[in-house]
Amino acid sequence: MKREPNMYPSVFTDPEAAREYAASAAKRGKRIGKDFAKVLSQLGFEKGQILDAGAGSGDVAIELARVFPRAEVVGLDLSEPLLELARSSMEKAGLSDRLSFEKGDVQAMPFEDDSFDVVASLNTLHVVDDPVAMLDEIERVLAPNGMLGLSDIKRSWFGLFMPILKTAYTATEAKELLHRSKLRPWEFHESFLWFSVGAGGPMNSQ
Repeated sequence: MKREPNMYPSVFTDPEAAREYAASAAKRGKRIGKDFAKVLSQLGFEKGQILDAGAGSGDVAIELARVFPRAEVVGLDLSEPLLELARSSMEKAGLSDRLSFEKGDVQAMPFEDDSFDVVASLNTLHVVDDPVAMLDEIERVLAPNGMLGLSDIKRSWFGLFMPILKTAYTATEAKELLHRSKLRPWEFHESFLWFSVGAGGPMNSQ
């Protein structure tokens, strides 16, 4: 099955379309945020700088900020309508003192080297024009002892029933992108519809 163009725009500019997308993605974003927070806690993370690369409407970043009250969290995205939704949710959650959302490109991030102790990314790799550039940027801004958690949909025959899966990378394609990047040693896990990548901390196999 060949990869098809994205069903959604790579950058949402229409507020109504952004709201519809945010509503459809909210449940998974919150779950992924909680799951990643659990992993970070098990690895001993308590405080530091966290980046959500491709934050969308902010669900992952908000969950991480809730779980880690001693951390400062930044969400980065190019869509102003999604960022507005994220900032509204942030204010409702009372997290604006240590959570912020900034406009920027994950393929050329506006941050200095080694800026973050943790980088999270959900459903962004298959959307960007240059996924290797995104991975390289993650490596650049991630501190030497930092940790990455990345998750994305996976293209498979099930795309016959869920068309959005046709727009994603297969597990093999995703691994090829990872190997081409400068990302530190990583682990790759896949399930029926998704794959996840972990790097840093105790993760040291490919």
